[in-house]
Amino acid sequence: MNKKSKYIIGYLYLIPALVIFILFTYWPAVYSFYLSFFNTTTSTGHAIFVGLSNYAYLFRTGKLPYAFSTALEYSLVRFIFAFVISIAIFAWAESKGKGLLKNVIPLLVVPILAISLVYPALSFWGGNIYMILLWIAFGVLSFYFIKKMTFLKSHTILFLLSILGFYIVAYYIGNRNIDLYTLFFDISKNNSFVASIWNTFYFVIIDVPLTIGISLAAGLLMKNLPFFKSFFRTAFFAPYVASIVAVSLLWLWLFNYHYGIFNFMLSWFGIPPINWLNSAALTMPTVAILSIWEYFGYYGLIFLSGLQNIDQEYYEAAELEGANETQKFMYITWPLLSPITFFVMVVSLINAFQVFTQVYVLYNQMPGPYANSGLTMVFYIYNTFYNEQQMGLASAAAYVLLGIIMVLTLIQFRTTEKRVEYNI
Repeated sequence: MNKKSKYIIGYLYLIPALVIFILFTYWPAVYSFYLSFFNTTTSTGHAIFVGLSNYAYLFRTGKLPYAFSTALEYSLVRFIFAFVISIAIFAWAESKGKGLLKNVIPLLVVPILAISLVYPALSFWGGNIYMILLWIAFGVLSFYFIKKMTFLKSHTILFLLSILGFYIVAYYIGNRNIDLYTLFFDISKNNSFVASIWNTFYFVIIDVPLTIGISLAAGLLMKNLPFFKSFFRTAFFAPYVASIVAVSLLWLWLFNYHYGIFNFMLSWFGIPPINWLNSAALTMPTVAILSIWEYFGYYGLIFLSGLQNIDQEYYEAAELEGANETQKFMYITWPLLSPITFFVMVVSLINAFQVFTQVYVLYNQMPGPYANSGLTMVFYIYNTFYNEQQMGLASAAAYVLLGIIMVLTLIQFRTTEKRVEYNI
């Protein structure tokens, strides 16, 4: 049998899998993209080509309190202000020595964040175009010089936190009614799809960091337990393999206002019961609690596999040098777990953007208790497709969700993958 015949036989074996993939994955994806350019709710019963109208309708703004360009202007000025101040502080700290950069900058950033979050200063910011141009000039110069500031590469997260802190300071001391953040919030009040984006990002911000942190803690616990390791591994993993509908129904009782175990435990400390399932402010945190409980065991086992693959010789060498447990974790465990952390970060982010069933069951097939407080992007797609029968609009919303996930995943790969240390 020649080499060509072997290839042909191999592809013949792949035909069943390729057919299933094309019929149930590739074709629906292609057809839904095609459908996103059509209006399927016409009185004639035939779909009408509308081009990008479905996508434009998803992001309709209605009557705005001020122009988008004005909001962009204010936000840009605040960002450049925060950027320039952060660059100046980091450059000064670097000139004084790396020890100062490591120890003093966190002491500066944390109070700034704390003060900016709790202290609403008086508004005095003006919209002077000359001030805007001045800060843009400073921003361009800063971007030019930042290429030469190689020390920022090893302090990226701290630098971004500094920018965030000073941006919030500028937000509080300026006109807080004019900002991209405020404008987006105003649009979400009248546009259910924008509200679904808002709620989904809110859920992701709560869910992903806590899931990673709790999963890592669970992995460390399962590795270091002196007994009952198999029991705890099974117990932690059980929520992941259980039916999400059954799990959501269980948590429906746990969150019950009158008989739920959470409110019962709060009563031990004299805390009045919390109306978990009837509060718009608690909708997404409540869903996040359920989601974290469902996935932390699965990701914890992934972290456990990574922990077990770390060579013990590293820890023995660290002990000989007098390292304590915290130093072992920071300089051995955490860096060598970076491939696992990177994988969990990407997968958990994708899963978080697809949240739907938890909201559907907890709130009796409704997007939250009221005011669409639990309306996620997938819930919007489901409601538009099945209840409103707007297949074209639902397909457009699905591709917007796909685009957001792809962009964020690409950013994760570009910013995080280079920091991954593979233990070969």
